[in-house]
Amino acid sequence: MLPPPRNTRTCPSHAGDRTTLPMPPPAPSPDPYRDWADLPELPLAEVLRRLLPCIRSLYAFAGTCRPWRHLLRASAADLVRPRVPPLLLLCPDFRLVPFSPLVAPQPLSYPIPAPADGATLLSASRGHLILLRRGSFNSLHLVDALTGAERRALQLPSPHFPYHYAALTPSHLLLFHSMHAFFSLPFPEHPSPNNNNARPDWTKHALPRAASIVTTVIEFRGRVLGLTDRAQILEFHLGGAPSNQAVRLLPTTGLPDATRFDRLQFGPHLVAAGDRLLLVLFMFEANLGPVVFRAPRVNKIGVYALDLARMMWEEVDNIGAYTLFVDIAGRSTVACVDVGNCGVEENRVYVGVPNCRAWRRPLPPGWEASPNGEGLGLNSRETMARRPLASPISVHPPLFF
Repeated sequence: MLPPPRNTRTCPSHAGDRTTLPMPPPAPSPDPYRDWADLPELPLAEVLRRLLPCIRSLYAFAGTCRPWRHLLRASAADLVRPRVPPLLLLCPDFRLVPFSPLVAPQPLSYPIPAPADGATLLSASRGHLILLRRGSFNSLHLVDALTGAERRALQLPSPHFPYHYAALTPSHLLLFHSMHAFFSLPFPEHPSPNNNNARPDWTKHALPRAASIVTTVIEFRGRVLGLTDRAQILEFHLGGAPSNQAVRLLPTTGLPDATRFDRLQFGPHLVAAGDRLLLVLFMFEANLGPVVFRAPRVNKIGVYALDLARMMWEEVDNIGAYTLFVDIAGRSTVACVDVGNCGVEENRVYVGVPNCRAWRRPLPPGWEASPNGEGLGLNSRETMARRPLASPISVHPPLFF
């Protein structure tokens, strides 16, 4: 009996019978090239996580294809940015210094932005430096924090106001000039098709009467919150609310009196650490009596967490796996997590002050200096002397914006 053909198979029908069936056609050979843009988000996010914190790898990830770049932007706030220690911008040599070689193998040259000459740094916000130029310019300049490239130059609402702070939100640029009012501008702004030099359409808003000077604006759980120099919390509603109702003051309790912490030089700092809202205060030493006539000195770093249910601040000495980088010059604070591989200690506070070359040694929340100590160097003459373009500044790559 001859064997069945190769492209047939046999199956038993009755005892002793063998029936031949045709075999299906062979499957086509798999394509050696795969469209990696169609990978599911879950494994792709795991790939992204394994590339952290190397900035060069993140840029390569973003440059692979558009879907990967969109995933990186969508994951920046929750996955990427908290796991990359901030870079330091050192002046006047203008170099970006990474916290660890894992972030970047060596310092990066930083081309000095043309608008920085003689400008005042208002803030470092959402991957940008916001610079104020006076004199014949009277303009506001948004500079890419990593590359130094100018993104936008804007005419001021008025050349006469004493502007002290500016910030970017997901939808607006905010510019503050007093404790009573501020200006907002939709951002990114779309210039007029017929006149690229058209005057920006600034909108003036009133601040609550009880509010003090706004020093910080951050995003937290989809809300835009502000902080004043007296550690008051504000909430901004800029999506169509009347100009006199765009901001409301959120009553809170549990903080020491505003005379107990520094308000002008170091100021309070507000930061989101996961699902917690933290406040950093640089506390003055206790009153030494009428015999001592020297200026008050900072001798404690206090960290407070907000109980959102009771709107009460509670001092904490443990912030878990998080680490806070407080940038005095750039008026910003970054909360990082899972960065132990970079040599960052968790449950610590790193402080960057003007004219220093590196982050100050990490200190636990609630740290206090000894009575005759130097106070972490925060009270030195070099630290207290601000420059127009202060240094250092913590910055993030623009792809995080």
